[in-house]
Amino acid sequence: MKELEKRLVYLFTGEFFSVIVFVFLYMYSLHPNQHYSIQYVFLILIFILLQGSFYWFIKWRRLKTKANVLPNLNKIYSNLKKMNLILIYIAPVIFLIHMIQGVYGSFIQWSLTVFIYVFAIIEYVNYYHIQLTKYKKGRGKKSSIAKELTIRK
Repeated sequence: MKELEKRLVYLFTGEFFSVIVFVFLYMYSLHPNQHYSIQYVFLILIFILLQGSFYWFIKWRRLKTKANVLPNLNKIYSNLKKMNLILIYIAPVIFLIHMIQGVYGSFIQWSLTVFIYVFAIIEYVNYYHIQLTKYKKGRGKKSSIAKELTIRK
């Protein structure tokens, strides 16, 4: 029990620390003239990481208090899953609009934008579909949120 508790604390604090780092990078490395594509993908990534942190925190609280801390968690995460997909699908449209407007930015800016976008997609898959750290021989272990969504429907 103590081992699981430590792991959950590690997971929610680690995810939350990642959010803080990305917010710090966002605030101090981007200026208002920066193209909005990179700002948009940063916000998607931060939003998804916050969901992971919150999920692990709720799991830890459930373990600690032995109570169903948030009984409608599956409904919340089901809606967040849909919202994430919408946000992820909108990003290429924003990239395209940006290019049509003739706001190209530097190669480094576009590379960073694509990298953050792909990272956000990977985090989404990791949280809502397959636990990528357990991916072996072409098969992945179902993520905890995905299990929660199928169990409690």
